[in-house]
Amino acid sequence: MPTILETHKPIAITDRCDQCGAQAMVRATLASGELYFCGHHARKTGNKLVSQAVIVFDPNGVFNYGRQ
Repeated sequence: MPTILETHKPIAITDRCDQCGAQAMVRATLASGELYFCGHHARKTGNKLVSQAVIVFDPNGVFNYGRQ
């Protein structure tokens, strides 16, 4: 089970979603590196992302973990 953090290294305004290029809202740290997601793709990826991540950084609470 990954750790879901509210405090961590901030997501910069220049960080972009790896899927669509929108402003990143969530950062997932996996064994292979970091992935950034906009709010839409964080919600769409859902529990699948959490099951693979080591740490999920969601400072704005856009990621609806466990609600899908």
